Amino acid sequence: MSTGRTGQPVAGSVRFVDDWLLELARTAPERLAVVDDTGTRWTFAELAGAARRLALGLDGAGLGAGDRVAALLVDGAPFVALVHAARWLGAVLLPLNRRATAAELGQQLADAGARLLVHDGMTAATARAAAAVAGATTSDGAPGADRRLGPGPRLVAVDELERLGSRPDDPAVARLRAVVDLAAPATIVFTSGTTGRPKGALLSHGNHRASAAAWAAFLEPRPADRWLACLPLYHVGGLAIVDRTGRWGVPLVVHRRFEPAAVARALVEDEVSHLSLVATMLRALLEVHQGRPVPTTLRAILLGGGPTPAPLVREAVGRGFPVVPTYGLSETASGVTALPAGEAALRPGSAGRPLRGVDLAIRVPDRGARRPDRPDGHAGPGDGATASDPPGEDGGPGRVGQIGEILVRGPMVFAGYDGRPAETAAALAGGWLRTGDLGSIDEAGRLTVVDRRDDLLISGGENVYPAEVEAVLRTHPAVEDAAVVGRPDLRWGSVPVAAVVARPGASLDPVELAGFCRARLAAYKVPVAFRLVAALPRSAGGKLLRREVRTMLGEDAHG
Repeated sequence: MSTGRTGQPVAGSVRFVDDWLLELARTAPERLAVVDDTGTRWTFAELAGAARRLALGLDGAGLGAGDRVAALLVDGAPFVALVHAARWLGAVLLPLNRRATAAELGQQLADAGARLLVHDGMTAATARAAAAVAGATTSDGAPGADRRLGPGPRLVAVDELERLGSRPDDPAVARLRAVVDLAAPATIVFTSGTTGRPKGALLSHGNHRASAAAWAAFLEPRPADRWLACLPLYHVGGLAIVDRTGRWGVPLVVHRRFEPAAVARALVEDEVSHLSLVATMLRALLEVHQGRPVPTTLRAILLGGGPTPAPLVREAVGRGFPVVPTYGLSETASGVTALPAGEAALRPGSAGRPLRGVDLAIRVPDRGARRPDRPDGHAGPGDGATASDPPGEDGGPGRVGQIGEILVRGPMVFAGYDGRPAETAAALAGGWLRTGDLGSIDEAGRLTVVDRRDDLLISGGENVYPAEVEAVLRTHPAVEDAAVVGRPDLRWGSVPVAAVVARPGASLDPVELAGFCRARLAAYKVPVAFRLVAALPRSAGGKLLRREVRTMLGEDAHG
């Protein structure tokens, strides 16, 4: 059995598997593969042809197996083809966030040692600036540790790369891989950096395969399925959709950005069966979909990106949307838990049970009693497998309903943080991924995500979970969005303060908001100050960038 750096099986009991896109191009060449909002429509034969040209272009640009190729591209069919092309060449793909600054991107390019940066016309200027930054400096995070690197990664436009690979009878065809090594690195996905400098999560082909297999067992793909990707393809959730649709042989509809009205139209016109959203996206979709029936072709809306907002799920399910709450991370190649749409109305705050092959546990600071067979706070995979207790050097397994750190184990757990052995060892202590998220597991094995561990406030000895306070604020009819952070306090140690975004045309009164919270929360959880802001900073995956909120609030909040 093949194992990754975690010691976990990367996928199944085999190390090498045939490439699924090549097989689909051979057995179903006329089946629709990709549609994007520029009008491109590719069959699987056409997608395979585009991927082949890009792979040969990468080879012609000097890349080979194990080399890192970065992509700064608008979402669309060429991005999808590049994902497959990198796999065929054996290169490691580094998808970059188009919303990041050139300085941020340059640091990531340098950290990952990218040899090539693929861009398009819309991203060319940022790509040039980022490559210049990557060639200038890098840093290991220690003061004064910056060093000169010399030339940054080479730049190439994606259309030029395709032309470079369009040579007939190219001898490099023999170097393209019809067989995938599951243990080999596939992608480096940079974490959102919500609590610090982003780190590159190194995911193997086996990690991606295991994730797709677990989701196939849960979602039970059908030939008539059609996925909509309106999460960015550089985000692990977007990459997962590319991977699933390719492996399952179903069409992928790609939108270059999330536009609620366009998504609402696509649900009908493109007969979409599945899509992935974060809470802010779902809220916007509900607003533009007022009064219209939910298409019968829609089978599941996977909802992730943070703690599950129960009122939002309850509203969406009540209006007929098949919402499937989930929980996942970049480090697990997408989601690891899911709640069937039929249960979402009964447990709207839950993120569901572990997917097949996933072990889930809760670790609490105090040393709890060892379980006689399975700890109360442990949920195993759906196939009935058992697992040992979570790491106990500074904690133990939690009881049913007890809040602690969420731990994950399974073949989709990443190989580690690229170039960061100490942080990898800390994250994968004892063979479990220590997520840094807080949650609890109920008697039926369902996970409820509470908050990030680093976001927890302790006020007068009491725990305050910002996500809980934010969820209450978002139920206010005049509140569009909310964020809660801590402010140091001489008496209580820390007190919550809130930034709130008003709904269009609504006005907010801090005194009234405080009263609204007092009616629904314990007194120590009620924010002592409210600041009205135009918008809140969020990552591409919908996660609140709390460090930026603290900066936004200035003297009102510190942490």
